[in-house]
Amino acid sequence: MYSHTKHRGIIFQIMDNGGPTDDREAYIEDAAAEINRSKSLCHKANMMDPTDLSYRTYLEELFQRKLDDVTILTPFYCDMGIRVSLGHKVFINDNVYFIAGGGIEIQDGVLIAPRVCIATVNHDVNYRHRFFTYHKVTIGKNVWICTNATICPGVTIGENSVVAAGAVVTKDVPENVIVGGNPARIIRHLDPEEQKERF
Repeated sequence: MYSHTKHRGIIFQIMDNGGPTDDREAYIEDAAAEINRSKSLCHKANMMDPTDLSYRTYLEELFQRKLDDVTILTPFYCDMGIRVSLGHKVFINDNVYFIAGGGIEIQDGVLIAPRVCIATVNHDVNYRHRFFTYHKVTIGKNVWICTNATICPGVTIGENSVVAAGAVVTKDVPENVIVGGNPARIIRHLDPEEQKERF
């Protein structure tokens, strides 16, 4: 028999290990609670006038950290705030969506343009209504992700790289490159000396 106290938070350990999770198991309750908490806080922030910067208090509660050195424009959507790590001097434009169960790490100086989606969760191909798998996304320092890009589960984007508008990134991106297309491929290489941290 499932004991909520004994197994509390075990789903997050399963997510860290890639899953799968089974939505018929009682441990899903902890994930559902975090999703409800996160969506409620995003809703509260999104309902405020964007010129009233006190909306940031809801996002600070969402990520459980001060956002003095982070800018997030609303509307903003995140389904699991406790699964996101934000570096210093990160800028996130409006209408960005984090599907964060597998974990999202955004390092220092990252720029994220409007309507970007970062996804870390997949349905199992054969049992898509029941089982989910998880793979962390890591965005390296000084990365720029342009409008309407999609970052798929398990991807790491290397430092200083640029993801072009509309790109669908399905595999790791090395440092100091521009990628674009669906699936994203390297368009050109950037001079590392010109990509020194400027943030």
